[in-house]
Amino acid sequence: MTPSKRRIRLSVAVPASLVSEYVNLRDKTEVIGRLARSAAIFRADEIVIYPDQPDESSLIKLILGYTDTPQYLRKYLYKVRPELQYVGTLQPLRTPHHQLEAHIANLRVGEFREGVLIDQQGVNAVDIGVERPIRFFGKAPSRGSRVTIKVFELDPEPRCEMAKKIEIPSYWGYEIQASKKTLGELASGEFYDLTIATSRTGTLIAAEEEHLRAQIAEARSVLVAFGSPRFGIQEILRREHKELADCFKYILNTVPEQGTETVRTEEAVHATLAVLNLLT
Repeated sequence: MTPSKRRIRLSVAVPASLVSEYVNLRDKTEVIGRLARSAAIFRADEIVIYPDQPDESSLIKLILGYTDTPQYLRKYLYKVRPELQYVGTLQPLRTPHHQLEAHIANLRVGEFREGVLIDQQGVNAVDIGVERPIRFFGKAPSRGSRVTIKVFELDPEPRCEMAKKIEIPSYWGYEIQASKKTLGELASGEFYDLTIATSRTGTLIAAEEEHLRAQIAEARSVLVAFGSPRFGIQEILRREHKELADCFKYILNTVPEQGTETVRTEEAVHATLAVLNLLT
């Protein structure tokens, strides 16, 4: 069964220091991979990396992007580099845009695919992971670009055109934003209709369930924010001389009665999105 697209746009905000407590690249890669899996499992539309120190936003963005890229496109979009040394150990996302079907004969009119625009004997074609590239028609971006396409004809040969993601009825992976705006600026601006901070000292989510469900039903965009490995959201905002209540609509404890002394950021993301999935 293909997962449907959410009615709302769900964004997850994590700090640039997400993996700063880990010394080796293998552990950092594993944590980022778990974040990617959680975002995909619960159909997050966007992962926002907000500024924090130590800043490892470049590594986080690189591995999140690599993980979200269908395997057949990685040879075009990613060069061999040391930061990607351990990505082969990560679990694949297996989201709808990571199709396993690789035969032209099984393509369908109206099917959406991710591809890379290439030059094939002087004409535009797209590698979409089947036996050979298929012809591209219409206004094209630069060659070498990743594109989302729609198959519009099969006979006498498969042909495709650019597609807008708004046309796609199923969940199509997450976007990644390495934001220059601080957490406080993101939360208190007009970027999101509803903002949720996660905190061990917040209100138990069960106590706000009815109100939260109603707020989500009226929202078009929701931001759920998480603290860093060393500091909670409250401490992070105080560096900006801001208070939690001034920036976020809800401050929620989504892991009540936690059985461990600490809950790591990537663990909190998974737990929180699992709960919110029941409300959206």
